[in-house]
Amino acid sequence: MRLSEREQTAIRTAVARHFGDSARVWLFGSRTDDNKRGGDIDLLVETELTGREALRAKIGAITDIQLAIGDQKIDLVTYDPRTMRTTEEQPLIITNARREGIAL
Repeated sequence: MRLSEREQTAIRTAVARHFGDSARVWLFGSRTDDNKRGGDIDLLVETELTGREALRAKIGAITDIQLAIGDQKIDLVTYDPRTMRTTEEQPLIITNARREGIAL
C-alpha cells in the first residue's frame, strides 16, 4: 500500500469525524499496488448517511484529508449497505473496491 501511516491516520480520522464512528473505509485502485507510481487516492466509505448528509460528509472528509496530507487528488465513493440486499445489486466499483481494496 502506498500510503504512509500519517496519511492512513488522516483518512481514518476524517472519515470518522464526518461519517461517524460506524463508517468503514477502504483504499482501492492504484495506491494498493506497491509497484505502481503516482495515482489518486481512491476511497470507498460504507456509511448509513444518504443524500445531502452523505454529500456534506464527503466534502468535509476530502477537505480534512487534503489539509492534513497536502493537495492530492482524492476520489471518495460512498454507499449504504442497507440499500443493497445482494452483491448483484451493488455497482461494480463497490464490488471491486470491497474485494480488492484494503480496509483502513
